[in-house]
Formats: sequence, C-alpha cells, structure tokens
Amino acid sequence: MAFCRDAILKAWDEALSEVDNPSDAEIRAASAVICAKCPGVNPDDIRDALRASLEELKGELSSADRTLRVFKALASEGKLPGLPGGLPLQL
Repeated sequence: MAFCRDAILKAWDEALSEVDNPSDAEIRAASAVICAKCPGVNPDDIRDALRASLEELKGELSSADRTLRVFKALASEGKLPGLPGGLPLQL
C-alpha cells in the first residue's frame, strides 16, 4: 500500500462527507476520486483500509461493552467505585 491507512481513510471521509448513506455509484465515485488523488492506491487498498478500521472500531466497541457490563453489575449491587458505600478508587 503506497499510502498509509490514515491518509486513505481521511480521503474517504472527505470524498463522502456530504453523503449519509452512499449508493454503490457514490462509493465507486469516491474510490475513483481517492485513486486519482493518491497515486498508487487502488480499490483493494481502500477496501483493506476500511476493513482494518472497522475491525479496530469493533474491538473498541467490544471493550466499551465489557466495561459497561461491569459498571452495570456494580451499580446494581450499589458498589460503584468512588461513591458513598462503593468500592475505593484504585489509582
């Protein structure tokens, strides 16, 4: 990949910044714009960058979901850290 993933994602965001739910034609047009702006980048590079970004976001979402479940369990027991009657904060 000639360009870093972040550069491709930034170009993707710029190309589709005005579109909420892009059609197939708009996606193809955005890919063409990115390929023209970034010599050496091809549609596979764009797809790979988007997939990698999606996987990263899925990991962050999973981590946040686990944290939320822990806090929900603590809240249901009345043991939220740092609140009266709760667990002490650990720094």
